[in-house]
Parts: sequence; structure tokens; C-alpha cells
Amino acid sequence: MLLIAAALQEELNVALSLCEDTRRIRRRGVEYWQAERNSQAIHFLKTGVGPRRSAGRLADALEILEASQILVLGYAGALDPELKLGMLVVVRKALACSIDKANPAVENMKLDKTFVLAPSDSLVRTSESLHLPVRHGDTMTSSHVWGNPGHKKILMEKFGASIVDMETAALAGVSENANIPIRCVRVVSDEAGDRFLEPFSYDPSAGMPKRAGRLIQKGNPVKAFRKWKRNASEARDCLSRFLAGYL
Repeated sequence: MLLIAAALQEELNVALSLCEDTRRIRRRGVEYWQAERNSQAIHFLKTGVGPRRSAGRLADALEILEASQILVLGYAGALDPELKLGMLVVVRKALACSIDKANPAVENMKLDKTFVLAPSDSLVRTSESLHLPVRHGDTMTSSHVWGNPGHKKILMEKFGASIVDMETAALAGVSENANIPIRCVRVVSDEAGDRFLEPFSYDPSAGMPKRAGRLIQKGNPVKAFRKWKRNASEARDCLSRFLAGYL
């Protein structure tokens, strides 16, 4: 059975809204949804945000769900300046990255492991048949938000990733251990040059007081959130059109 996983309820709802007979289930401490699309049963899991939380929730879910394949979906930030808002990125490789605690500059981010996802040509073909903007690419998974265009440029040059997210590599590690194929499609919700998430962006070379001061200095967090919501609305429309064709 297909298991669809997303970090945010908003992302998961895009898929759930296309299905019928939706049931919310809690079993052995795991909350998930079951629904039908074209007479096929599908499970849905909200993983939560971040590598550790998402990996833990998926691992718990796979203890009770008989998943034959996993599809991760959601939003992502662009590292590649050619990627525009609302573009689909079908992930080939997920790069698990972390900060070098001994030298926490952005340039010293570490690549801990690379996960090769299951073949995903069908995801690309679906997108192309619907005339949706789509590209293959790699994603960098980090436990931090990256909203500084300069930092994003460094990360792309260092790792060659097209997008950045906070879950995919962690989920890929769990699926690898469970021997279940995993695929991922994400929609760009902020472009490489966008700065509206910068107040929330983690600067590994700065301490907490400096980051708090930057949050105050660099604009209204409410305004930044509203900008993200507008972008997410456009990304959600593209994701919905894709899923309507794919499922």
C-alpha cells in the first residue's frame, strides 16, 4: 500500500482533499489517516518538522502499517536560482547534512550521508503530461531554516543540491532500513534569492543573542509569515494539480 508522508498538516491535506472515505486512526500511539482514491486504499502520515522528529514518526508508523512504497511530498526552499516559485522538484538523491560543531561556519557544513531514492520517472512524466514545471534534482536535508541568499548560494555550490528541506534524508534513512522504496516530490515555496525567511534563518556562526537581535532588526515576523503563506498557496495549487493526476 502507498504511504504518503508530509511534514505539515497543510501539505498532507492537499492529498487528503483529493480522496474519499477518509478516516483518522490512532493505533498503538501512532496517528495516521486512511482514505481511497480511484478505489485504491492509501495511508497518510504527518511526520512533523525536522530530521529527528520525522524519522521517529515514520519508524513508528512502519511498525504497524504495511507500506509497499512511500511518497514524500511538501514544500521546499530553492538553492538553485533557476528554480522559481511553484516549480516541482522530483528528488533523485537526499543529502543528510549537519553543522560542524567545531567550526560552525556555513562553508563547513558536513555531508553525513547520501540516500538514492527510488526511480521517479513516473513522477516526472505525470508532471509533464499536466504541463507543470518540473525538474529532477537533489535535496539537502538540514535541521535548520536557510533563508539567507548568500548562505543558500554557498550550500548549492558545496553540495550541488537544487532544494533544501528538513525531512527527506531522515525519512529516506528509515525507509532504507525497512527496505521500502521511497520517492519524493516537493514544490518550491521560496526562491534562492528570497529574503523573507531570513529573520528565521539559522546562522551557525551566530549565538542566540545575535540571532534574536537580527530577528528584531530584519523586519516584521508576521509580515514574513504572511509572505510565506501567499507563496505556499501558489505551491499548494501546483502540488494539488500534480497529485490529482498522479493518484
